[in-house]
Amino acid sequence: MKARGIRRLAPLEPGDPRTVGGHRIRGRVGSGGMGTVYAADSPGVHGYLAVKVVHPEQAADPRFRERFAHEARLLARVNSPSVARFVRADVEAGLPWMITEYVPGPTLRRHVERFGRLRRGMLLGLAVGTAEALRAIHDAGVVHRDLKPSNVVLSGRGPKLLDFGIAHPVEDPDPTKWIRLRRMRRAYRDLRLPSPETLADERSARRLDKLGTPGWMSPEQYGRQPTTQRADVFLWGATVAFAAVGHDPFGHAHPKEMARRVMFEEPDVDHLPPGLERLVAAAMAKDPDDRPDAGELLRACLALENAEGGVRAPEGAADPGPGAGAVRALLGRQWTEVAVRPPRPPREGPWPFGRGAGGDAD
Repeated sequence: MKARGIRRLAPLEPGDPRTVGGHRIRGRVGSGGMGTVYAADSPGVHGYLAVKVVHPEQAADPRFRERFAHEARLLARVNSPSVARFVRADVEAGLPWMITEYVPGPTLRRHVERFGRLRRGMLLGLAVGTAEALRAIHDAGVVHRDLKPSNVVLSGRGPKLLDFGIAHPVEDPDPTKWIRLRRMRRAYRDLRLPSPETLADERSARRLDKLGTPGWMSPEQYGRQPTTQRADVFLWGATVAFAAVGHDPFGHAHPKEMARRVMFEEPDVDHLPPGLERLVAAAMAKDPDDRPDAGELLRACLALENAEGGVRAPEGAADPGPGAGAVRALLGRQWTEVAVRPPRPPREGPWPFGRGAGGDAD
């Protein structure tokens, strides 16, 4: 069964914007707790762009606005064929918005739950594409922190990683940072002022490390240790295991039980071919120092195409390198079970309100 995305956009609702940043909104893609994602036309662009617009109640929260701006800045750093491309954003608008590449196709979770686990070349393609996404993200100095099946879309050209909502930069190497923070707290005490729970430079290291999806966090995140790029490598292993076995590698349970399993039990890695099984086991080591980095993962995954027991490249194929070109070439050979098209516009029908209603989100 070929993976397929949504066939038709949902119609706009009263109060939805009709244009954002000069782009005409065509329909709804989906809505969550933080905002609504729309599909928009853009002159000279084949297909749609994805437009995320923050809900009014979230836009009224200064901390949420800060987090949304943070997400846009981090996504703008990354350039990879396996990450949805950033276009532009306005984080100062009445309703902040961000425009990215629209990626048609189902999420990995939706496809696996509907049609079953990935096999052969598709599984290798998923491993390579997500490893390439992490390589690019880590090279840009970012920790994604939320790699999971619902954030990976199976596009027509390979897997694409979405959602930088809880990503953060790699820890600031400034050796004077913690001295300055201690002095700042001492100044609050000397002035007999209440010291805030967190200071600006501490937020990434302390508050954000508590965020994540139960069962889709690394052991060090559960242990309240600093989250590094090796946490993303652990989640890469869990995502590839999910695709191979057809269910969450640590199962489903109460969040406290999920924490215990992640920290002390081994994941389910049935159906993984030997080469990928070894890589997933290394990536999911409990100690982050025992895990490979994203570049090593990518090189090892590319090499599996020619390895014994793996999926073989055609005769005369060049030896794979670690670059994006090698990733595109492998996906061109192995990513064969996806047939997606941009969804059709919403069905035309009686408009319950004027076409001009909703205004512009600028």
